[in-house]
Amino acid sequence: MASARRRTALVVAATVVLVFAAETAFAQCAMCRRALQSPEGQRMIAAFQNGILILLAAPFALFGTIATLAVRAERRRRRRP
Repeated sequence: MASARRRTALVVAATVVLVFAAETAFAQCAMCRRALQSPEGQRMIAAFQNGILILLAAPFALFGTIATLAVRAERRRRRRP
């Protein structure tokens, strides 16, 4: 029982940290930020940030697919007598 509570507390703490750190997920390295803050770079900022998010989509999609397949396989295994 204590292990389940500890695990739940860890998940809640990780979720809180991620929620409060969400703003920093849009940050870039200092040199990229400085280059994009120039007058000609202002138009590229949104495209640059969207590009970062698009590059993150593939790993998350892959992880989600593998996790879904693993959960379905576990459920099928539990249903079998």
